Amino acid sequence: MKELLNRFIRNLTIFTAALAAAGFLFSFLTTGLITPYWPLVLLLVAGITLIIVALLFSASEKKFSRFSNTFMIASMLKILLLLVVITAYSFSNPTDAISFSVTLLIFYILYLVLEIIWLLKLQQSHNKE
Repeated sequence: MKELLNRFIRNLTIFTAALAAAGFLFSFLTTGLITPYWPLVLLLVAGITLIIVALLFSASEKKFSRFSNTFMIASMLKILLLLVVITAYSFSNPTDAISFSVTLLIFYILYLVLEIIWLLKLQQSHNKE
């Protein structure tokens, strides 16, 4: 299980670096479409994804019911936390609220896809055992 988690962390780092490169290119080519705080948003979503997947990997070592409960709670908390971040930022900086929200949503969806791929790999490794 630790080997699978280490592979996930390696892939998460590569994925984050690729998104950072794409973000720099996109922000350089188009001004005003992406929030100037996109690197912080990227690191926030990557950090949350890392924490949640690590929790889910450790929960999968126990009963499946614990894994499913942990998955549902973690997903709910992740969405609530990101909504709080969007709301707080929107009140403090209303001129950039839309680009911030769209940027966070795009990063959320991209990292959600990565998370699902790795949770499917986790399930496949459990089915082999």
